[in-house]
Amino acid sequence: MTQMCSIPHSVLAIVLVGTFASQGTAQSVPTVTGSLHQLVGELTGREYFLRHPQKDPRPYIEPSFALTTLYRASRHIAGGNVDEAARLAKQVDCEVVRFVDKDTKQDYVLLREDLDTLTEPRGWGSYLYNPRGEVSALVEAPHPIDDSNSAKVASMVFAEGAKGLLLAGAQRDKADVPDLVDSVFHQVHVAWTEAMGRVAVWQIHGFALEKHPFPRNAKAILSTGGGDVIDEIVELNDRFTDRGLDSYAFNRLKPTNDLNKWVNQGTPGLRFSSLAATKNEQGKHLRSVGGTFVHVELERSVRGDVDQRRVAAEAIAEAMRGSADRKAASEDEKPPKRTTQRPRRSPRA
Repeated sequence: MTQMCSIPHSVLAIVLVGTFASQGTAQSVPTVTGSLHQLVGELTGREYFLRHPQKDPRPYIEPSFALTTLYRASRHIAGGNVDEAARLAKQVDCEVVRFVDKDTKQDYVLLREDLDTLTEPRGWGSYLYNPRGEVSALVEAPHPIDDSNSAKVASMVFAEGAKGLLLAGAQRDKADVPDLVDSVFHQVHVAWTEAMGRVAVWQIHGFALEKHPFPRNAKAILSTGGGDVIDEIVELNDRFTDRGLDSYAFNRLKPTNDLNKWVNQGTPGLRFSSLAATKNEQGKHLRSVGGTFVHVELERSVRGDVDQRRVAAEAIAEAMRGSADRKAASEDEKPPKRTTQRPRRSPRA
């Protein structure tokens, strides 16, 4: 039955109370319909997102009291238990919503702060899960405003079949989530990567070329955070380059190493240490459990141009799908050992 809903957002063209069928069980949560990309714009807009302290007096609220609850809610979302996720989220003034993209008819599960029960957002972020996503990967945008338009790129990549999209809820001066373990962003990251097993995370950032001693043609800087050059880095580097976006990769190989020569045209990988993401907590977590972390820095001119954003997103999505296909093929050939941690992949000589 159609009814008025208290979610007052322009992106929500239709608001229904319906059922969300997942894994054969009917789940009863609010259902909204709209544009995925407009939704992402609203979730990173002023209503939900805390700006720089000089422009926005609203404080970031440290979420330690809610982390366990939202971790559990996130695990239930990944497991298809949406009703239980909604019950848990409500305990800490968050909500679970079924979101249907009006153009693709794709269903998503959205976890966000409940602005009907809060006087203002706390900066905890918003999280979309695709229960029918065919690509075992997450896409993360930890700096939607600081790295302008990075959330737009991330949402385009996510729409190509990834399981999850993570959007931070505050600018880095209030909460720099790549540096925080005790954040909702990190706990959702942990919950969803644990649920998916051999997952890859593609984290989208941005840089301004004039602030770094990089080659003048650099449009993208890639890294795993660990200093190695894995297949995902090579493939994404190639896909960027094929599209006219010159790409480089942080690594600790010798400049004369064939792999470094391939991704960096012989430029030393350590030249890109300022964007290496070696202290990134999401990357550290994935490396500790044998997952794959790809840190993607896009130059400002790429993020600022509609066509180049689309080209960059296409390249990332293709590399993301290729990574998932390789992992699936590898698992079919040889089941992975039951272990909580696998050795980190070594650089290829």
